[in-house]
Amino acid sequence: MPVNIRKPVAAGGFYPAGPDKLKNLAAELLAQARSDRKPEGAIRGILAPHAGYIYSGAVAAEAYACLKGLTFDTAVILGAGHTVSIENAAIVKEGAFATPLGECGIDSALADALLSNHPALFAHSPAAHAREHSIEVQLPFLQTVLPGVEILPVALNHAEPETAARIGAAIAREAEGKAVLIIVSTDFAHYPAAETAEIADRTMLLTLETATRANAPSYFALAEELLLNENLPGLDTACCGAAAVMAGLAAACALGANDFATLSRANSSRAEGADRNRVVGYGAGAFVERAQKPEPFEFTGTEKTELLALARNSILARLKTGGPLRPALNCNALFNMPAALFVTLSKNGKLRGCMGSLEPADTLQNAVCGLAGSAAFEDPRFPPLGAEELAEIKIEISILSPLRRITSPAEIVPGKHGVLVRRGRRSGTYLPQVWEHFANNMELFMHSLCSEKAGLEPDAWKKGAELYLYTATAFCELSYRKGAIPCGILLEFAPCRFCWACRPSRNP
Repeated sequence: MPVNIRKPVAAGGFYPAGPDKLKNLAAELLAQARSDRKPEGAIRGILAPHAGYIYSGAVAAEAYACLKGLTFDTAVILGAGHTVSIENAAIVKEGAFATPLGECGIDSALADALLSNHPALFAHSPAAHAREHSIEVQLPFLQTVLPGVEILPVALNHAEPETAARIGAAIAREAEGKAVLIIVSTDFAHYPAAETAEIADRTMLLTLETATRANAPSYFALAEELLLNENLPGLDTACCGAAAVMAGLAAACALGANDFATLSRANSSRAEGADRNRVVGYGAGAFVERAQKPEPFEFTGTEKTELLALARNSILARLKTGGPLRPALNCNALFNMPAALFVTLSKNGKLRGCMGSLEPADTLQNAVCGLAGSAAFEDPRFPPLGAEELAEIKIEISILSPLRRITSPAEIVPGKHGVLVRRGRRSGTYLPQVWEHFANNMELFMHSLCSEKAGLEPDAWKKGAELYLYTATAFCELSYRKGAIPCGILLEFAPCRFCWACRPSRNP
């Protein structure tokens, strides 16, 4: 029976067609990769770009250099489908993919398992791969660092976040018992000026870090949507392989990854003679399993101070103009990421307003500005804030990690997790700070959450109600000296001990 060989279509264009020249180029790029960038922890997957090697080869090499000395049975390569519309995931179930360096055999057993057990998610579609370069350009690097490893090519382009997550979970499930490496092939910003690509790519890579820590593919999709909503000149897409990224993230997390480490970032303007006004962005990184899972968000003292200043300036802008403050895209990528948060105002130790959201709908800086204004002027429990009160209020911000659904209350850690309980149209939440009110007692906390906040029976959390976890980074002003700094930059902040609006005795 003849073996189906998928012939190279990118050779001579994206990379050299001559075997010796290609071998030498791949070896040279890998040798130039910085060994000090190898992340700590077990590598469960990598992310690499798929442009021509003169543009993105050095970036891709940083990811593949991390694989030196490791062994895997199969490399599952998830790539952007550029040539054919794909409903969910298109794979090739048998044969091999060829490059000038030889052939990469397909893991037929894994392919058959996916096709048999998940027919709604996977289809055997050689046509989707026939002219696709995103997977092919990964192979020469893979053949160099992991010679002989089998592959499973997976092309995606239209999969929604939930579907992509199911695709990734299915790959991990059927790969059980094998040493599997996840490879995600994507480029980032298309086709803004280099300066814009720099900010957009940093934002998307940092978002991928948070999304991996929270195992939240939809969070990554929202980040791209919000970036595009900024209407940045020339930015057609922030990630051409978003579906592949989300599926790869889900697969890597199911295989044990709990963090993503960015290893390299660049754009096409670095190539000789390239146009800086129209570029494509590239990034490389690794999905890793760390011994201690990092928090989804980490903020410096300066960043907390800047966010508190944004909140106060937004209230000041509403007082002066009646309109909201909406800053431009921030050079600090953290401020451009999606964020769910609460802004609480207190006056003389008493609640003066609080507004927030459990799920992100805007970037961090825009959410801070919008919710600060809403807390000051739109909380129905209080009259609109007067100008004479501005110097008397204290602002508190609680930034929430992406929601993560759990299957057992045993996953709840008292004192650490905020909890959302939901059944039908009824739902309620307590922020992590509220545990203090219940002396970290699980029964008291959850009974109050169900009955007082969600309007459910007290033990609904034990009887099938949906449970979601999140963590919160909370901080507030320590003092504000009126007129000390004209722009409203705050001089001090202090960690908050609780959110007034969410204490059971304070929140109607």
